[in-house]
Amino acid sequence: MAKSNFIVRGGADFSGVYKGFNTLQKRMSIFQSTINKTLKGIGFTLSTLAIGKLIKDSTKAAMGVESAMDNISRNMGNAAKAFQSWVDTQSKALGMAKADAYTYGSTFSNLLSSFTSGAEDTAQKTQELMKAAAIIASKTGRTYEDTANRIRSGLLGSTEAVKDLGVYVQVSMLESTEAFKK
Repeated sequence: MAKSNFIVRGGADFSGVYKGFNTLQKRMSIFQSTINKTLKGIGFTLSTLAIGKLIKDSTKAAMGVESAMDNISRNMGNAAKAFQSWVDTQSKALGMAKADAYTYGSTFSNLLSSFTSGAEDTAQKTQELMKAAAIIASKTGRTYEDTANRIRSGLLGSTEAVKDLGVYVQVSMLESTEAFKK
């Protein structure tokens, strides 16, 4: 049986399909261009919002540090400069940002100033308390923030907060201290 090649020409006109595909391609290109412009606009808007949030957060943090430094100056008097120098050199060793060191220094100095003998004593005891919090945090695996907050609570009378740190304080011992009496 012999093979034969037939060419069949049906006379079909595909020009309409070709025009349809071209039109579809142009519309898709316009759609893609519009989407790209829209996404760029959204990206610009989101980046503007992010920059605005960064500025707001930075301003809030700066105000918090400024407030903490004012409180430290009030509590420590002339010893505040020595404390600030200590923060500059020791905050990294304690594993905290300078802003956090000022915040905790402010909190602890505020609590300690009510029963210490003076501004220099407040500064010294604040530094010692911050060092103790860092040591306890590293030995217990807790964060400095958690440890410092528990110590703060302990200074305010919550013995349960410091018991979790492994520091056991008897109420009768607390009541016998000069700080408690004052």
